Order: sequence, then structure tokens, then C-alpha cells
Amino acid sequence: MADTAPAAAPPRRRGRRRWLPFALCLGAIVGIGGVGLRYWPPTATWEKRTGLDFLFMMRGEIDATGVCVVAMDTASVDVMLLDAPPWPRQEHARLIRQLKKAGARAVAFDVLMEPPQSEEADRDLAAALAETGNVVLGADVQPVIDPKFHEIHIVEPYEPLKAAAAAIGNVGLKLEKGVIRETFLMQDDRPSLALAAYEVATGDTSKRSGTARLIDYYGQGRKIETHSYYQAVDPDQYLTPDTFKGKIVFVGATDPAASGQTDAKDSFATPFSSDTNHSTYGVEIHATIAANLLEGRRIDLLPAAAEAALLVLLGLTAAVLFIGLRPVYAALALLGLELIWGAGAHLAFSRGQIWLPLVIPMVSMLPAPYVASVVWYYLTEARERKRIRNAFSFYLSPKMIERIVADPSSLNLGGEELVATALFTDVKGFTSIAESMAAPETAALLNDYFSRLTRFVFDEGGTLIKYIGDAVFAIWGAPVRMNDHAERACSAALSMARDEEGLEGGGRRIQIVTRIGVHTGPMLVGNLGSSQRFDYTAIGDAVNTAARLEGLNKYFRTRAIVSGGALAVAGDGFLVRSLGRVRVVGKSEPLAIYELVGRRGETLKAAAVYERFAQALDDFTHRRFEEALAGFREAGALRGASGDGPSEFYVEQCEAMLSAPPPPEWDGAVTFAGK
Repeated sequence: MADTAPAAAPPRRRGRRRWLPFALCLGAIVGIGGVGLRYWPPTATWEKRTGLDFLFMMRGEIDATGVCVVAMDTASVDVMLLDAPPWPRQEHARLIRQLKKAGARAVAFDVLMEPPQSEEADRDLAAALAETGNVVLGADVQPVIDPKFHEIHIVEPYEPLKAAAAAIGNVGLKLEKGVIRETFLMQDDRPSLALAAYEVATGDTSKRSGTARLIDYYGQGRKIETHSYYQAVDPDQYLTPDTFKGKIVFVGATDPAASGQTDAKDSFATPFSSDTNHSTYGVEIHATIAANLLEGRRIDLLPAAAEAALLVLLGLTAAVLFIGLRPVYAALALLGLELIWGAGAHLAFSRGQIWLPLVIPMVSMLPAPYVASVVWYYLTEARERKRIRNAFSFYLSPKMIERIVADPSSLNLGGEELVATALFTDVKGFTSIAESMAAPETAALLNDYFSRLTRFVFDEGGTLIKYIGDAVFAIWGAPVRMNDHAERACSAALSMARDEEGLEGGGRRIQIVTRIGVHTGPMLVGNLGSSQRFDYTAIGDAVNTAARLEGLNKYFRTRAIVSGGALAVAGDGFLVRSLGRVRVVGKSEPLAIYELVGRRGETLKAAAVYERFAQALDDFTHRRFEEALAGFREAGALRGASGDGPSEFYVEQCEAMLSAPPPPEWDGAVTFAGK
């Protein structure tokens, strides 16, 4: 198994270059779509009916100034002992004079006075109108709908009254699906009742406009200061002296019985209407409009370009945030944006009388990119997980692959230099083993052998780089970073060295001896190769050194050799025997090497051998070759008939040194000319 199949493309992090273009595209679509919804009649109406009304409810009730209502109510009918409506015009004359006396700036009647009553009553009212000079009478345009024709009926005040009035104002209100939210200050070239009263009170005629204007309601019905008719005609008895002073007073019906109606057709739903307070009478709506004019209150929209830019910016911000975050964090971002937008719309409405769309952004524009981001996340995550599994199924254990899948940011790919630990293995005498077997038997034997060694690598979280002939090359510390890479590699090497289980091959049980080399150092790790083919691999001096250390096992007749550098990083969790300092092929500097013999806490049978060997090695490095020779022979004898490979190696070295002493500058290291 000399090579691997072509590697799959490496899994990538959720990089900005991948998702940012999609997020910007999505954000632009959402923003432009939001602008379209804002001006599409069905959704624009939905926004007005739901969003605007909700903004009123969020703002709550506020106080109106400069206006009040005189209610033509049932209580007044009872107290004043009036007959059935219409109300006597003498009483209206009396009311007008009392309001003028009380300091009212203007009086507006939300009452149609089209037919004459009695000559005396009409004369008295006309006189009162002329005397006060600040009364506005109501007029109306009423459609007459018949299957055969359509006719407009203009209702004007009785002519003598019209002539005596300070102004005439239309009492009609703009009803939209049962709710009044807007008004026209000018209707058919005539001011509305509220505008006419405002103009009489202030002399300001600059407010005339034929465009619809949103009404800034102060609260539910009866929020405007209201007094019963009977109180207003006798204020000295029922009211304080300044009740009407400096105010515009609107007079009108506030219940069906008092106005002579059989139903409440002069009451209307407003944004403040609720289950307990269904409607507001028209006279109070007129007073509300007049109060808006007096206070300079006006609910405005942002300029169309500014509103469109704001909606597009919202769409872009939401899309970039949601696509760039995992679904849980994106959900928190969604909640945050909803709260920010809602709070901003509330502040703009309550503090600046600016109506920002509320429902379209919060119900459609923000949830839409979030849903898209969740779909995008799971589609890309599924594809990313599959890529990771395909790319690393050869190199990593399933457990490590799942760790990467759960956190792709733990990967470091693409030609990065880092400190890691490399492990190389080789089979002792594999050539002679293979020569005694047929090719299929050799392949089966190798497959079983590699499966066993791969398990040792994966059990310690290592990365299998490749199989090279009968050798295994693995690393720890990449692509998944780990602080204990050297310790894990040494643990895997010790497990391999202690593996004594034979393998079936050629009809017999074969004992395979694995030799291992381990070294820690800087290496270049990543996907390396050509544009047609590449592998995830590691290269560098540290990798070459690990391979050289594996080769030293055949000289020392050991199973696992680890460098001093790897042992220093691995810690003190292992029992080792120093094998001295060596120079391997391609290295000029000596390298301290150790035989890996056990784990800390274990009892070693050959402890005496190792102790005597260490004494002899000290003699050897200090040029006491005769003493060293004796010590190595003694250590080998302590090992018994099997002998001690490192002792036998140094016996040969001592004999060579005695026959040809090293130069004075010799540093105690053994130089190897071959691999």
C-alpha cells in the first residue's frame, strides 16, 4: 500500500469570502422587498392598521391643550328638561354667549343646522353668532346612493345662520375600513371644521392643504376635556371661571339618544379603540385635529428616499448578521434587531412624531433573512460536514472527525508551519517475511497489520498521514491542534512496541516486530502537491529526524526510540533509557535519544540492566572506554540469554574506540553514516 487515493478537497472554514456575497445579495433583496411592501397597497394598509395603531398603544395617552368639548348628552337633556331633539336654537344662542363670556377663542358646532326652526329661535341664534364673531358652523357633503343614480347632497347651514357665522367648516371625516386615522384639512375648497375653528381662533391660514394628514390621537374616547352642555350654559354653577378661557370649544353629540340618532353612527373607531372603549365621537375627533394644529403636532413619514435607504440598510444588516452567525446566535441577533427597531420606531413616534414602518420590518423583513440564514447554515453545514468526513476519513479517527465537524475552527490547513510530533514505524525483516508468502497473502497480512497500527494512532487522536511500503507515518498536533501532542505520540509508540499479538499469514502465525521513531519539532503541515493531485502531509527536518530515529532501532535492537526534544514536551509520564547522543544522516548536531520502555509508575524487570547501562554510558561519553566496555558487557549479561541490544551496540563502539581512539575534540556522540 505504497500510496493513497487522490485526496478530497479540504474542508474550509466558514470564511467571509464564502458567505458575505450571498449575505449582501440576500440583504439587498430583503431591503428592496421591504420597500416594495411598504408601498404596495395591501401591505401599506396592513402597516397602517397594525403598525401605526400599535405605535399609538406603545406611546400611550397624552394630554391635549387648547381645546375642549361641550357634550350634547342625555344628562343635559334631563337636567335642562328638553323635549325630543333637535335641540332648541335658543339654547345654542345662550351657550355661544356664555362661552364668549368665559373667554373661548372659538366655538365650532359639529351639528348640521340646515332646516329652520322657529323664526324667533333662528333670529336669536343669528344674533348670537353675529355678536360673538367666533363661531364656526358645520356643513357636510352627503352622497345619495341609489341603484339607478349617484348624487351628492351638500348640506349647508340655514342661510341666515350661515351669513352670521364666522366661518363654515366641513364636518365629514375620512373613514377607512371603519377606522379614522387621517383627515383632509381642506375638502372641496372648504376647510374642515377643525381647521376653520383653528383659523378663527388664531387668524393663521397657512395650514390649508388638500393632502391627507394623519391624526395624532391623544388617547381613547373622552380623553379630550369634556363638559356636559348643561354645565357649559351655566358655568358659574358647575365649572371654574377659566374652564373655557383661551380654548377652542367644540359642541356636538356624545351619545345617540341626545342627538336624535337611532344608532351611534357619529362615533368611530380610532387607533386607541379597544374592547372596553370601542369608539370616539366625531366631535372629539374634530377637537383632536384642532389640538394638533394648535400644538404643531403632526405625524410625518420620513422622505421616501430616506425611508427606502433605511429599509435596505436594515435588510443588509440583518442578512450579514444572520448569515455570519450560527442559528442560536442569529436568533439572539434577530431578537436584538427586533427590539432595536421597535424601540427606535417607538422613540421616533413618541418623541419626533415620525412614523417608521413597524410591522413590515419586524414581521417580514427581519424573520425572512433569519429563516434563509438557518436554511443556508444547515445546507452549507451538511455539505461542510460531508467534505470534512470525506477529506479526513483516511487521516483521522471517527472521534476526531466528529470533533472537527462540531468545531471546524479547530482545523489549521494549508501549508502552516507549526510544532508537532511525528512518528514513523517499520517492520523488522519484512523483506524475508514477504518472500516466504504469495502476493495476496502479503497484502492481507499488511492490511491486518496496518489496521492494528492505525487503531493505535487513532486511539491517541493522531493523524495518519500515509502508509509507505510496510511503514506508517503519523503526526500529532495537526490538523487539530493539541497541547499534549508529544505525550499522545509517545503513548501510541509504546502501545505499538508492546504489541506482541501475532498475525496470520501464509498459513502460519507470524510475529511482527514494529520499530518506531518519535520526534517533536517544527514542520510544514498542510495540503501539499500539484494542481492535479495533492495530499495532506507534513514535511521538514523534524519529520526526517523521526524517520532517522526509527532506523536507529535496527542498530540498537530496540523497539521505540524517542528524541530528547519529544520527551521534554511529553513530560515525565514515561520511563525511558538514555541511549546517548547520536548524529544521524543529514544532521551535524548531536541528538539525545532514549529508548521508550514504560509508563511512569510501572515496575521494570530490567531495572538493574538499565542502571548498569547508564553507568557504562557515562564512562563511554567521558572516554573511559575500558570501564565502559566492562559495564556494557555486565549489563548485557544481566539481561540473560536474550542479550541487551543497546549494550551490545556500545560494546562494539568501545572496542572500536580502543583500537582507534577518537580525536581530542570528540564530544561523546556516535555518528551514523547510514539510515
